[in-house]
Amino acid sequence: MVLEKGIILTKDNLVKRKWKGDSKCNFCRLEETIQHLFFDCQMAHFVWNMLYITFNIHQPKSASHMFGSWLRSFALEIRGQIIVGMAAMCWAIWLNRNDAVFQRKGTNSYLQVIFRGTFLDQAMVPVI
Repeated sequence: MVLEKGIILTKDNLVKRKWKGDSKCNFCRLEETIQHLFFDCQMAHFVWNMLYITFNIHQPKSASHMFGSWLRSFALEIRGQIIVGMAAMCWAIWLNRNDAVFQRKGTNSYLQVIFRGTFLDQAMVPVI
């Protein structure tokens, strides 16, 4: 998992590769790292809070927590669904971040991320 391995090209990793762009998060203007973007940013908190309100799923604290004790806290029979939902939400955050960084698109609402993640989640479920 690239999220857990820390190899996603967030701005801090891009700067290490001599990228000359702004290293600040487009959502909150703090330094963008993997930890920040997916767990600490106000955008990530909003996404995880919506999941908590809707499904009573607490926010993971980090990538290692997400793929470790956090995931193991769910019943074995629903872990697959949790992984799909988690992946969809992380992917939605990533896509909105990329839109902001590379296409200069602003996020009109944090709900855009939720809607995008929900759409992705439905697209990932196999049709039987």
